Parts: sequence; structure tokens; C-alpha cells
Amino acid sequence: MEISVNVIEDDGKSFVAEFVGADRSLPDLIRSKVAESKEVEFASVEKDHPEIGNPRLVVKASRNAKGHVLKAIEELEEQLKELSAELPKK
Repeated sequence: MEISVNVIEDDGKSFVAEFVGADRSLPDLIRSKVAESKEVEFASVEKDHPEIGNPRLVVKASRNAKGHVLKAIEELEEQLKELSAELPKK
């Protein structure tokens, strides 16, 4: 599965990215992590239709919305590495 990201809006306080080739699970995981920040005012995943189209991650923050998204991705990456290390190797 190949996923690409199209940035639709990035004006500092608002960040919107479309996840092409993905279902809602990846952007929703990022949304969940982004929403933990106190500076983030709003985070959601939108999709025009449940079965067609691409999900969009929408983040509104007091400042640097894109930075919050990037930080969330880095934190998720670290958590996944830790989880991977705990799983038995076969």
C-alpha cells in the first residue's frame, strides 16, 4: 500500500493534509496524538463520503499547526519502535 500526502493548507495556525491511498486509520491515529497537545484547539479527520475519496487531517492550533503534526508523527514512530521491540521475533 502506497500512501502519499497532499498539503492543502498550511498557514501556521491551520494545517490540512489529504492522505491519498489511505483509509481513515492512519490520519486518525495522528489526529489522536495531535489532540493531546494543549496548544491544539481542533483536530479531526474528514472524508467527503465513507466509501470514496481521501481522508483529510485538519488541525487548528494557536501556533505552528504543522509542527504539532510532525511532532505527533515522531512520537508515534517512537512508540511503534518500542512496541516492535517488545514483540517476539520469529
